[in-house]
Amino acid sequence: MILFVDINDVCRAPLAAELYRRTHDADAHSAGVYADEGAALCDAVRPALLDGHVSRQLSASMLEKADAVWCVTAAIARHLAEEYPQHAHKIHAMQEIDDPAGMGRGAYEACARRIRTQVEGMA
Repeated sequence: MILFVDINDVCRAPLAAELYRRTHDADAHSAGVYADEGAALCDAVRPALLDGHVSRQLSASMLEKADAVWCVTAAIARHLAEEYPQHAHKIHAMQEIDDPAGMGRGAYEACARRIRTQVEGMA
């Protein structure tokens, strides 16, 4: 199972997980380091791929179950590797993906395109 991690699990990580599932026909999930459990993007900007998604708080058990952990920023990857050194070998950083929060639907669509390009290149 692949786990994608962001700060709050309402955009970048769940988009990456959904695109990974669709591209690789494989198990992928998302979580947020500081997620507000059950939160969702507002309807005005939520990409169609995330309809029904609600955020999940990252847990040690999620990290344990993951075969690989992909973080949407290098800072998140460093934080997780420091907090969970036993899992550092499977924690990776994606190329930096800007957070589109507050920038409108176009920013979310551009974010999804950047994530898709990276996810397609993952094995």
